[in-house]
Amino acid sequence: MAKFENMSRAELEAKLRELKDLYEEVEEERLIILGQQNIHLSSRYVTKYKNELDGIMADIEKVESLLAKE
Repeated sequence: MAKFENMSRAELEAKLRELKDLYEEVEEERLIILGQQNIHLSSRYVTKYKNELDGIMADIEKVESLLAKE
């Protein structure tokens, strides 16, 4: 999380947009992949997407909190 600490406000705002776009892309991918009914998917895909989305959301929350402090 320290990777955001030294960013300027403009950099943080750009990173926040980037992270939100990434979150939407991964969520859409998850819905497509896990929504397929004609193939069997391992539960590891569910875990993979959950972990990935949780990590992105944690970064989003960190950037938002840094922006709120300024």
